[in-house]
Amino acid sequence: MLIRFQLKNNNFVLKLVIVFIISFASCIAQDCKSKVEIITNNLGSRIFVDTLLIGRWKAEINLTKGNHLLFIQHSSYQWGQKNIYDTLKISECDKDYHFNYDMKQIESSSITPNIYEYINKNKTESFFSSGTFKILIGSAAVLGGVAAYLKIRADRKYDDYLQTKNRSMLDEVDRLDLYSGIAFGLLQINFGYLIYKFLTD
Repeated sequence: MLIRFQLKNNNFVLKLVIVFIISFASCIAQDCKSKVEIITNNLGSRIFVDTLLIGRWKAEINLTKGNHLLFIQHSSYQWGQKNIYDTLKISECDKDYHFNYDMKQIESSSITPNIYEYINKNKTESFFSSGTFKILIGSAAVLGGVAAYLKIRADRKYDDYLQTKNRSMLDEVDRLDLYSGIAFGLLQINFGYLIYKFLTD
């Protein structure tokens, strides 16, 4: 009975550790930002990052790790003015990034594309809006439910064993514990991959 009680406590502690790791990883991911400075040689230019206007000519912003879309609009709305489209690649946390852009006039009689058209054309699908993310969340729920269900059945079988001392019932308890452990192990792998994607996407 003492061994059984310790096993239950160990599982409870393990679950608390997993919840703590996920919470800690979330806090780290939220704090993972770098200072980004963007400068142009045109005092009237407008600087957008991910469709958000952050300033004119010179601007600073804190960005999370990953890729961010940059759009710099020329001060003049006449044809032949060069707008800038670029991707800011932030690969490290707590680092200062500096980007300088030369706003030159180009010979063109066409209007540059709208910033939203550019973003819709060039953006990549986020992992958290992908089908893979939904599958992982769904499988995590299923695995968690299966692991808990099998563990409850194993506990009940063990209580029956204590009353009957039937050896075959103890074998059934071991089998259910094994299956529950496998489901729980797969759940941990699932969570680990989700945390990895959360930190890197």
